Amino acid sequence: MYHPYKIISKLEIDKNGSCFLNPKRVELLQLIHERGSILAASKELRMSYQQAWTIIKDINATAPLPVVSRQRGGSNGGGAVLTNFGIKMLDRYAVIQRKYAQMLLDLDDDLQELCVF
Repeated sequence: MYHPYKIISKLEIDKNGSCFLNPKRVELLQLIHERGSILAASKELRMSYQQAWTIIKDINATAPLPVVSRQRGGSNGGGAVLTNFGIKMLDRYAVIQRKYAQMLLDLDDDLQELCVF
């Protein structure tokens, strides 16, 4: 059934009035976890390494524990990994995101009833 009205909303978690997590930041963290590299993740998201690194520094500074750990280069090159806390944080965000998506579906049902003339 076609619904002309729709609620548009994205889950963003703020801390003290500043963005801590949002879908873009979560995607960056997931790609770092999968690729083992901030550079690879930033390229995939078509953002500069500097922008990605700024986001990571902000997340690490805002979180109660470090989320991303950088590994300096060497014979195998450098990289980045999510800490155990970072992995648990992403898992928890996924749970919250699923609940949030369900809430939006429920609200959409209410909206459709409201907009029936």
